[in-house]
Amino acid sequence: MGDPRKIRKKYETPRHPWVGSRITEERELKQTYGLRNKTEAWRMATTLKQYKDRVKKLLARSDKQAQVEQQQLLDSMTRLGIIKKGATFDDILSLSIEAVMDRRLQTVLIKKNLARTPKQARQMVTHRHITIDGQVVTSPSKLVTLEEESQLGFAVRSGFINESHPERLSEEELLKRKAKADANAKKEATDAGEESTTFAEKAIEQAEVLAGEKKVDSVKDAVKEEKAEKEAPKPAPKEKKEEKTPEKPAPKEDTTPETPKETPKEEPKVEKPKEEAKAEAPVEEKKEEKAPKTPTPKEEKPEEKAEPKKEDA
Repeated sequence: MGDPRKIRKKYETPRHPWVGSRITEERELKQTYGLRNKTEAWRMATTLKQYKDRVKKLLARSDKQAQVEQQQLLDSMTRLGIIKKGATFDDILSLSIEAVMDRRLQTVLIKKNLARTPKQARQMVTHRHITIDGQVVTSPSKLVTLEEESQLGFAVRSGFINESHPERLSEEELLKRKAKADANAKKEATDAGEESTTFAEKAIEQAEVLAGEKKVDSVKDAVKEEKAEKEAPKPAPKEKKEEKTPEKPAPKEDTTPETPKETPKEEPKVEKPKEEAKAEAPVEEKKEEKAPKTPTPKEEKPEEKAEPKKEDA
């Protein structure tokens, strides 16, 4: 048996510490579910592995005790909400770690709209604000059964018990979350071929836990109105008429009489004295055009007659 004072690990660690695919999966789980460290993910993985190992051992047996233990295992997992009624061992062997993570107390508080975020849900649990059937619970990783889920609430000394607490969800946020949850449930039901519960039924159940009888009545009235709208016959769709493009109107002719344009009046000319008119007139320098010189015939000088030389006497 060993020393009872020695605390031993209740989970299995990975065989190899550096596997890229496993590291990314653990990081996503830590961010999605608000885990403190990867140890909490390893604990849930170990719990799922124990269920699968137990199934494999029971399938190998054929005695009567094995059949009893098989039924007990199916009932306990159905009670926890990990599997649905009528599930088989093949369904258990095909489960993923998310099926177990969804049943943790920290995650259930968000689904019940008692907390906004995973971190706030963890803080509520560790600070002793959450109770199950009147008993305070301080373990965020506790697996909550379907019966305990309906008994969740706030402690008497907690400030969250007041509906007007600023950190609690408002009515508008509750309606948005309910509509989103209903849409997801319908999508899952259509994929699996099963009928899902309506938005109205979920709203009534959650309103009974959170708000009391007054809000339940208002929700019931809203449900009746929704059912009446759904049952009302829908009008036949009208045929769409071809839309004719409107013709552009022709431009209208101006019928207004044209006003005669005023002609500028000519100012009377005043005769100025000649001297002023000459002074104002621009003086244009006329360049004298030089006529081309025509060659003139040279004047022939008359030949001087040679005087007779005087003979010496």
